Order: sequence, then C-alpha cells, then structure tokens
Amino acid sequence: MKTKVIFFGNEQLAQGIKPKTILFDALHNSDEFEICAILLTNPNHRKPYAIEKAAKAANIPVYFSKNNDEIMEIIAQYDAPVAVLASFGKIIPERIINAFPCGIINIHPSMLPKYRGTTPIESALLNGDAETGVSVMRLAKAMDAGNTFAQETVKIEDDDTKQSLYEKLATAGAERLLEVLPGIVAKNASETAQNDAEATFTTQLSKDLSELKPAEKAAQTLYNEVRAYAGFPKSKLELLGVPCTITAAHVADAATTEIDQKCSDGKYLVIDRLIPENSKEMDAKSFLNGHKK
Repeated sequence: MKTKVIFFGNEQLAQGIKPKTILFDALHNSDEFEICAILLTNPNHRKPYAIEKAAKAANIPVYFSKNNDEIMEIIAQYDAPVAVLASFGKIIPERIINAFPCGIINIHPSMLPKYRGTTPIESALLNGDAETGVSVMRLAKAMDAGNTFAQETVKIEDDDTKQSLYEKLATAGAERLLEVLPGIVAKNASETAQNDAEATFTTQLSKDLSELKPAEKAAQTLYNEVRAYAGFPKSKLELLGVPCTITAAHVADAATTEIDQKCSDGKYLVIDRLIPENSKEMDAKSFLNGHKK
C-alpha cells in the first residue's frame, strides 16, 4: 500500500515563472507514495494553476484553504502521515505541522541557511552567483529554519534564465525528496540542524525595481536584473521613444545596434529580445525594422 501524502502549494518557486508540476509528477508517479489531496491558497487567480489541471486529470481533490481551522478539517479527512510543501504562500502554524506524525517537508530552492525567504532564485541570479541549490527540509515555526534532510548544489550557467534555473532546482528537489521521504516516514532519516548564524535572507520584489538604469549600473548587473526580474517585476527601458520590456539581453564590449545600452562600466547591455508597449515579444532586428525612423 502506498503512503498517503497531502501536497501544499502550487510549485511556483519564483515570481513571474510558468510553474510546472515537477514535484507533483514525481510524487504522483512514485511506487511508494500517493497524493491524496492538494491544498492551495488564492481561489481568485485568473486561470487554473498547472497543479490544478494535473490533479484534475489524476482525480485528486483540490482544496482552497480559507483559514487554519478549515485546513485542520481537511487534514482530518485523510490518514496522511506526512505532507509536502512547495510554494504555499501562507505561513503554516505549528498545530497544522504537528497534525502530521512525520511533519511537513518543504522544498526550498537554495542551499540553506543561505537565501531564506520568498525570492531565493531571483537573489542568486541578481547576485551573479556561480551556483545555488535546493534543500529538502522539515517545515518549522521560523521561516525556512527547519532541519535539512538533503541538499544538492546546482550550477548557474551564464545563459540560465529564471525559468530554466527554476526547472533545474525543482527537478533536483524532486529527486532528493523521493530519496529521503521513505526514511522520513519511517522516522529514521538523518537530518541536520541549520546554523542560524550563517543565515541570509531574501527580500520581496516590487514593481519599483523594474526600471533599468544603464548610466548608474554595470552591464553585468543589468543583465542579472533582466534574468532575475523576468515575468515579475520585469525590466523596462524606453527605446526609440517606445516603452519596452526587455526579455533577453547579453553583455558585450561594443554595441551592435542603436538600442544597445552603454553602462556605467563602459560595457554594453545588448538587447536581444523585447516587448514594446501594446505589442508582442520580438527580436531586436524586428523592433528596429518597425520603429527606426
């Protein structure tokens, strides 16, 4: 008989990405575990989450939690010894954590205790890190402070976007989760306490960050912003008098077109792809053909 698991969250491990059901699929296709219910927040989103569609196809019930008492009532319907959480979007109180004999296991996309908080993927890209990682951890009262069961380092390539990095981390997290979850349920898994003294914390993203400032920042810094802010809060510039969102760029020693931006370090942010206001995404050549006077 498979072990029942309740899944908390929509797997959107970063803001502005297109979330995939990588963790859900790994658990659902496992020979050892059965997802018996999905718990989500925000029933008023514009379109169904990817995990909703996957759950519907698999005949798994989906619940939108309104309050903690309601969550407790939902949990009571199932005899699940453990829960898995990936981007739930709401603080989980201890009484809900303790409702599961083996706790709630969180997939966090950083090498904890580095980058605790809601934007670890964006922070790694913004800071130009050469690598990041994923942690399978026990959910605790303090944010991202629980013991870790497994971690895996993931290299950040120069051409990694927020989307591609998210997919790498979710895939690595799913693999590590399936390795350690049997031991967690059997209550013989090894876990390691985090060193709180080494903890670093991420900050929320806001629309105030979207303006690219070539005169004030180095080209590599702006390139990192384009990757980290993809989807939200986005990276914006006015080009040839047209407000644009920059979706892809790279750093170069010289400009290739008149829309490339000379930065504070003398290098250039070369614009590869963009979305002009009230238009669709296009490459730089198409934009110049349509707007150059």
